[in-house]
Amino acid sequence: MVGEMLQYTNRLKEIVGCNCPDQVKNVRLANLMTDLESAYGIPATRDEQFEKQKPFVMQLYRAVSEARSI
Repeated sequence: MVGEMLQYTNRLKEIVGCNCPDQVKNVRLANLMTDLESAYGIPATRDEQFEKQKPFVMQLYRAVSEARSI
């Protein structure tokens, strides 16, 4: 899981640091969120038990969400 998380973190850094229009960044960030949801089974609604079980996943997921400019 650590290797996967590092790949997702690096992907986030690359998207945030790219010199592309915000619209493109937002699409790429949304795709990253979808990939995280699929890979880790992130629930559609807030689930405190899930968040306690996978705090690093949720921290990254929130960072991706906050990086979007909607």
